[in-house]
Amino acid sequence: MKTPHGDLDRWPDPVSPNARRSIFAQDLVVEGDATSSGPIEIQGNVVGSLRAPEIGVTGSGRVEGSVATHDLVVLGAVSGMISARNVQLAPSAVVQADVIHERIAIEAGAELEGRLQRKA
Repeated sequence: MKTPHGDLDRWPDPVSPNARRSIFAQDLVVEGDATSSGPIEIQGNVVGSLRAPEIGVTGSGRVEGSVATHDLVVLGAVSGMISARNVQLAPSAVVQADVIHERIAIEAGAELEGRLQRKA
């Protein structure tokens, strides 16, 4: 069901045991939306929306757009809108986004600018 935030009000299911990981390499720039039933690792740059059960943004990774996931780990940068059941921001994370979450962990050193909204 589409909402004012697109499809961000409903989290994807957790990753299945046999799902394969997709890696967006450090030299890759993606302009557009990506959806996966397996985990996604962002090492490069994405301008668009991402939807997957598990998303990891590495230290070199950058996302400009919306992120909808069950589990999100950010070491790099995200700007836009985040909807994730579990959010972990590492000390190197730079996030400029409104975050809808159930659980969030923000480690010392992480930069976060935006609104937090806990969804039970």
